[in-house]
Amino acid sequence: MKGRCRRIGVVVALLIGLMQPLRAQAPLWLVNERTTIRAISFRFVDTQTFEEDQLRAQMVLRAPSWWDRVKRWLPFVSAPRYRFDPIELARDVVRLRRFYTRNGFLHTEITYPASQLDTTRNTIHIVLSIREGPPLLIQNVGFVDPKGRSLLRTLDEGLRERWRRFRDRIALQVGDRYTETRRVEIQDAVLNWFRDRGYAFAQVRADVRIDSVANTVDLRFVVDTGPRGYFSKIQIEGNRRVSDRVLRRELPFRVGDVFSQRKVVEGQRQLFGLEIFRVALADIPPQPRDSTVTVRYRVAESALRFLVLQGGFGRSEGLGAEVRWTHRNFLGDARTLTLHLVAQTGLLARRGPGTPPPRVFRFSALFRQPYLFSRRMELLLSPFLEYQRDPLLEDSNEPLQINTREFGLNTTLFYEIYPFRTITLQHAFSRALQLTQQRRDTTSTRDLFDKSILSVTATFGRTNNYFNPRRGYLIRPFAELGGGLIGSEVEYYRLGTELIGYLPLTRRSVLAGRLLIGRLEPLHRSRDALAGRLGRADSLRYENRFDPILFYAGGSSDVRGWGLQQLGPKITRLQVSKGDTTIYYEPIGGNRKLIINLELRFRLPGFSSDWQGAVFLDGGQLAQDQLRLRTSAFRWAAGLGLRYQTPAGFIRLDLAYKLNPSYEDLRNPADVYRYRQGLTARPPEAHWQRRFRLHLSIGQTF
Repeated sequence: MKGRCRRIGVVVALLIGLMQPLRAQAPLWLVNERTTIRAISFRFVDTQTFEEDQLRAQMVLRAPSWWDRVKRWLPFVSAPRYRFDPIELARDVVRLRRFYTRNGFLHTEITYPASQLDTTRNTIHIVLSIREGPPLLIQNVGFVDPKGRSLLRTLDEGLRERWRRFRDRIALQVGDRYTETRRVEIQDAVLNWFRDRGYAFAQVRADVRIDSVANTVDLRFVVDTGPRGYFSKIQIEGNRRVSDRVLRRELPFRVGDVFSQRKVVEGQRQLFGLEIFRVALADIPPQPRDSTVTVRYRVAESALRFLVLQGGFGRSEGLGAEVRWTHRNFLGDARTLTLHLVAQTGLLARRGPGTPPPRVFRFSALFRQPYLFSRRMELLLSPFLEYQRDPLLEDSNEPLQINTREFGLNTTLFYEIYPFRTITLQHAFSRALQLTQQRRDTTSTRDLFDKSILSVTATFGRTNNYFNPRRGYLIRPFAELGGGLIGSEVEYYRLGTELIGYLPLTRRSVLAGRLLIGRLEPLHRSRDALAGRLGRADSLRYENRFDPILFYAGGSSDVRGWGLQQLGPKITRLQVSKGDTTIYYEPIGGNRKLIINLELRFRLPGFSSDWQGAVFLDGGQLAQDQLRLRTSAFRWAAGLGLRYQTPAGFIRLDLAYKLNPSYEDLRNPADVYRYRQGLTARPPEAHWQRRFRLHLSIGQTF
């Protein structure tokens, strides 16, 4: 009996969709429980307002994706089967009609008579035919108070002009297509606008009058502002170790201030940003609708102490490990203390033929004072001890070829203007010991010197989303000064800026661009030593000191056709360590840098919204004195990319192709070295494979 009812339902569901006789195909009533979906497509009879992916998202039935089809050819991988259910198809038609209705199309017709059944493979290609019909158009739109009076006339004099500008910016215009989504967006925007200006108990409702014959809409928003309110009481619940006083000072308002919903939400973000709570919620508890407003924050404290152990791999850095121990609310007042141990081993790293990988072993402590004279400013103190194998220096006889030791103290002031728009002032004082020289023509093997570096960085601008932006711009200037009041044996200034812009081209694509320019100038004794005026020994010593300060180009977030720091002038270098001889390219670096990136990011058809594709063009230039603003002066690379968004950020795969590589870029460093040293008369051969560079990274390029 149950099976008979299902068969009857199948026939009825199919007959609903069949509005015309089928020709040259098997009849759809031959489907059974084993029929699978081959594809779902759409045919638009008159107009097409929505993309097919938007329509598929409204449906329950699914068709195999591009990746599902690939799985069929892969061994040991089973591809999912998408079974066809004609009753669900009929429901999907209803869902699609409701979707069109919500978006302003009352008379949409959706049928599927052209669907194709393959009885040999028992698969069906669902073809949905859509006639959208005329859209609902806005005939009149207005904002009134509960008595029907014009809202503009009833507002306080000081609010009228600001309300007029806001209304004109967000309201629908006569002749626009009406959608329920846009109506709800306007309601929410109006509600938030009034609540941000003191009206804590404001209410907004929409009065929608639809003429289904003329396809017009009269839309009125009824706004009841209620009384203007003031913060009268702040309730904090759930804090056990942190006092109310400490939490209240993080809030952007005080008792007696005019109410602002935006400030309430900002206070919630500030409390969560202390990193001592796992939950921080804000609300307005039930209370009389008058001029006094009580705000409530509910928090749940995280564990007082916790330990993090993690490992990872990077193509340029190799295997790495990290240990981090944190004590929350250290010494009270929401302070934190973090002990941090990082081991970057260099194992399995691939930076280029023969290029030695870096090794870094660093221990540091980080003390954070979250409130310093202002809730927007915090203080960070971080003493550190570091052992490093710098690939730009020759290996020493120390274990693991460690050639640099350094210890010091970093002091940082962090000021937040707005979320994600900050100014950072840092002073780094350290004592460094380099255990070898970059050249073999000097007898000195130790260089002990002090560094005192003051730096300022900032982030300004505005984007619609700070993690995956589609619209907006960012400006990131930076400046460094080596030297100053505290003695430093490295003296220079280094400054520049990074400009980033995002422009949506379509709903599925965005054009992103970046311009980075930087300048470095050695000062005083450092300038004289690098110019050779203090003798060869000092010149070589200062070259080593400036190696980590110079600009370099190339890498997964720079010009992607080259490996890390491999774009620009380079020399071949012979290194002998424990009987092994290695020849590789050493980048020279530059005092000037100019980078240009253009990247088109787009959704991949047939994939979920977590997947993105990219086409990019990168260009870069390094110089010692003056940059040349000619395209021929740049090294260019183009390529394709694939991104997948995870909760932790994007996983990014980029394949780049060098468009105008240098002589060294296409040749093995060992062959170039032997030829230039006269060890062989045969010129080194160019290898076309070296034009390509593959990068696997985390996070967007910029």
